[in-house]
Amino acid sequence: MIKGINRQMIEVTHTGSPYFERAYFVVRTDCGQPSDDTLRNLADKLVQQADTYSALRRQRRRLRWQRIGQAVAAATVGAAVAVTAVTVL
Repeated sequence: MIKGINRQMIEVTHTGSPYFERAYFVVRTDCGQPSDDTLRNLADKLVQQADTYSALRRQRRRLRWQRIGQAVAAATVGAAVAVTAVTVL
């Protein structure tokens, strides 16, 4: 809770998200005095970048690459075992 301090806040009402109705940003006082349009544009960009599915997408991509790596490793081990078995016989 902020007491006795005046803060400038920006409210973004059109988030584009089915889950969030509004987003609030508290403007830092030590960053100078950018124009209201600049602050509004930055806030809109941040809201658009905050995709709720991005973490899921990254996790799926990581799991996909892990599975591909495991398949390649298994194929390599299988080929090595087959070559070894042929040379031993």
